[in-house]
Amino acid sequence: MPGNFRSLTEWLRLTYLEEMNENASVRYAGFWIRFVAEVIDSLILTLAAWLLQLLVVGIYSWVRKLAGDGVEFPFSTPRGAFVLQLINAVIYTILAAVYYTIAHYRYGTTLGKKPLGIYVVNHETLEWISLKQSVVRTFGYILSYLPFLIGYLMAAFHPEKRALHDLIAGTVSIRRSQSLPVRKLGDEDIL
Repeated sequence: MPGNFRSLTEWLRLTYLEEMNENASVRYAGFWIRFVAEVIDSLILTLAAWLLQLLVVGIYSWVRKLAGDGVEFPFSTPRGAFVLQLINAVIYTILAAVYYTIAHYRYGTTLGKKPLGIYVVNHETLEWISLKQSVVRTFGYILSYLPFLIGYLMAAFHPEKRALHDLIAGTVSIRRSQSLPVRKLGDEDIL
């Protein structure tokens, strides 16, 4: 944290809240800006999952070729194509869970949110979210997706622009013009 600030809250207030007029409090990140951030994050995750899938499938095919079972590419059948999609879904889900959990916990943002100035903080304190909050928020995305993305659409109508996963985890997404300092691991209360 830059300077000699006692807490992240003090740093937030001095660097962010002073930029706004006296009558305004926190500037919440709305639905559309969060949607753009999610599209960026999804593109990054899709590319990473696709590259990992190519690696897994390549290794699998190479091993089968070495084994001499006579099958050049086992995923060219309808059943094989289904298995390939299943592999991709598993890789994407694992990558997304790890990515969102670590990014929100360690940096307060993701690669898609950072250029847009969106940071995820504790709703009550406006400080870092705990690891527990980050995990709950990440798995809360599942509920936000079901049914028909209703949990995400809540952010468009909630006064603090909080989606279902924010409400479940006790977090809120705010807009800032300056980055949060990177959290040093091991120096804070994890849970």
